[in-house]
Amino acid sequence: MASDHSVNLLEHEQSEAPEGAVQLDVLDPRPARHGGQEPGRRAPRLRTLENKTIGLLWNGKANGDVALRTAARLIEERVPGVTFKFYSGAMPCPPDLVKQAAEECDAVIGCTADCGSCTSWMTHDTTQIERMGKPTVILASKGFEHDVEVSARAFALPDPNYVLAPKVYNNLTEDEAVEQTLDLVDDVIENLTVPRDGSSVLLDEPKESWRYAAGDAFAVIEEFNKDFMDRDWGDGYPLWPPTRDAVDRLMGAVDGRPDDVVCVLPPGNGEATVRSVAINAAMAGCLPQEMPVIMASLRAIANMRPVPRGALMSTSAYAPLVVVNGPIARELGINGGRSCLGPGKQNEVNIRISRAIVFALKNIGSWYPGVMDMDTIGTTRKHIVVVAENEEESPWEPYHVSLGHKPTDSTASVFFTSGEWDISIQGALDAPQLARSIASFSGGNNSSGYFTNLGGSERFSGLGRLLFLAPPHALPLANEGGFSKHALEKFMFHHGQEPVDRMIEPIRKLYADGKVKPEWRWLFEMSPEEARRTTLPVIEKPEEYSIVVVGSVRAKDLLMPTRSRPYTELITSTPTLND
Repeated sequence: MASDHSVNLLEHEQSEAPEGAVQLDVLDPRPARHGGQEPGRRAPRLRTLENKTIGLLWNGKANGDVALRTAARLIEERVPGVTFKFYSGAMPCPPDLVKQAAEECDAVIGCTADCGSCTSWMTHDTTQIERMGKPTVILASKGFEHDVEVSARAFALPDPNYVLAPKVYNNLTEDEAVEQTLDLVDDVIENLTVPRDGSSVLLDEPKESWRYAAGDAFAVIEEFNKDFMDRDWGDGYPLWPPTRDAVDRLMGAVDGRPDDVVCVLPPGNGEATVRSVAINAAMAGCLPQEMPVIMASLRAIANMRPVPRGALMSTSAYAPLVVVNGPIARELGINGGRSCLGPGKQNEVNIRISRAIVFALKNIGSWYPGVMDMDTIGTTRKHIVVVAENEEESPWEPYHVSLGHKPTDSTASVFFTSGEWDISIQGALDAPQLARSIASFSGGNNSSGYFTNLGGSERFSGLGRLLFLAPPHALPLANEGGFSKHALEKFMFHHGQEPVDRMIEPIRKLYADGKVKPEWRWLFEMSPEEARRTTLPVIEKPEEYSIVVVGSVRAKDLLMPTRSRPYTELITSTPTLND
């Protein structure tokens, strides 16, 4: 973690309370364990690099290859007999490539660590190589060192070896990337040859409880809130104190023991137990009957494949969104009707559940800004939308039924969104024209799109679209247009196309670096006129569209790009271990 953040995480000084003071004891919201396995150890460092083979492991990020080749050239000038092998990978690098590098080389230099997900995946790959007995060092950019440290803990290999570059490689020209690498080589050599103990960043251990004291009840709540917020354990709004009694009440709604593991929660791989989930839910002021929805939502995030570490850690503005279906949505009063995405009395249940999910992701999953959430600008969607489908006003089967669940089942479905478009249509000529109007909002490129191979062994699948469709649009589409929900999704896919020139413009550098899939390279060989006239679907497959009926009264819709394939969990009162 960052040094300034680490100071906030140092143990709260708890002096004896003055006579007559009000005391407050609260439980620690962090997990007892990370990684789901026993911590490993660094590989032994080499005595010398002379006559050794050094691997250069690149994950495809811009200028990472430049930095690696520059480091290799400088080391070669200083060390007799050293040789290098270059490995072009992805995020994460394919396991076979990681294994090949470990088998063929005496040590490995990895690059680049200058975005949230690429840093974590590079740390993942180098920890695997360390476990295979070969020393590694990562070229990381300043501002991402705490991501490296906490990611290493998540992969159960604390104390990673890395060298900090002063600037983000992705922001530089090739000449600037070469220039800033010149001063790193001594540290690279040292990290591969000199043993060291301990970490350069403080990661403190959780404790059972915290005690606060003040002159009156209001002041002690203020003291508790200030300290928890200084540690970044909240969301910026006032917290409810997670007292033992409050946590016990929440655990009473769950058919499980306090130490039962609900899931291993990304991005930091913290073990979410019934107790730790209840502590974070207590901070949100949740009611006992809301606990099963919170646990199912966390299981859905943890059980998504690929694991949404990239979406949680990216420098882009991705955020989870939860759709609740089935009887429990009505029983709890989760809003799926008017103004269901926002503040207010009508959304108090939605907001409590969403806050609990945020706190669990932060305090159990280490989703702290600047630590494992590396978002450049951020988004209000990271307050996490929790919403019910408006099943009562929908002309179609509910979302969970379309996936094969029974209408009597209750489910939580998680989508990772990457933006939103308000669909405002001022009337329509007929149902087909209404469908075409909605499809026209599908939008263009979704980050690196489906043309690239940066996803490595966990390829970018699930780059899709989530459409929140208001009942006044769903009803004529179904009743007059004869659209089923799946038919409308296919219609959106075929009519939501964009010119090739707009689709490929953001990924020209990836094409130049050889990171576009071979089957799509022909797009870059088109003439400018052909690229303007030719259109392609904005996502890869019709199945990547999802339609959920939400809202009421006025025909206004909301369309959101999604970053990964959604995942649905049954809502039960029984904790379920992560797969």
